[in-house]
Amino acid sequence: MSILSTEVRPARPVDLPGIAAVLEDAFSDKMRVIFSNKPHEVRAVLEALYHGPVTRGYDGILVAERAGRIIGTLLIEPMQFTSAEMAAFERASVRELGLLRTLRAAFKLWVIGLNYKPDPAEAYISDLGVVADCRDEGVGSLLLQRAEAWAREHHRTRLTLWVAANNERALHVYQKAGFTIVRTRRNLLTRLFFGIARWHLMEKRLAEPPAIQL
Repeated sequence: MSILSTEVRPARPVDLPGIAAVLEDAFSDKMRVIFSNKPHEVRAVLEALYHGPVTRGYDGILVAERAGRIIGTLLIEPMQFTSAEMAAFERASVRELGLLRTLRAAFKLWVIGLNYKPDPAEAYISDLGVVADCRDEGVGSLLLQRAEAWAREHHRTRLTLWVAANNERALHVYQKAGFTIVRTRRNLLTRLFFGIARWHLMEKRLAEPPAIQL
């Protein structure tokens, strides 16, 4: 199917099952380590995680839709959660995983997050995923283009992301979109839990908006 038939837009509450399915499919290896080896549990937890911001109308969660199906998604951070949203997510996670596995998942999410805190000038990209049967069709590039437009609309000066140094497919997509590697780091914990020893921080600087003449 043509890439022209793919729409990229902010997520709506009705998209939550599709977002969860994309992420569970695209990051199945990591999701098994973080949450569970049961796809239905992973999807339930992911729906709960995204529910608050999507329902509230946060427009930095993007989806790629084709013929009524969500085939890709991308998250732009920092994405803030209210205390009520975090409490609801914690209850849902404990209900699906139990308390002990929820605590383990929280630690592993912190590990995979690399303790990175974007500054206000950044649009930090995470969770870019495309379902297996739609990869290599330009869907990821469309999501990145919309993320760049979002960053400009929200007066961010650069796009950033971390990518595993051995993920050649993702590196190619990001470099093609204009990202360059600005830092490389090793991480013992991600090597232990996920088999990923090195990470690249990639960046795409955006042109400053023209000054308004008074």
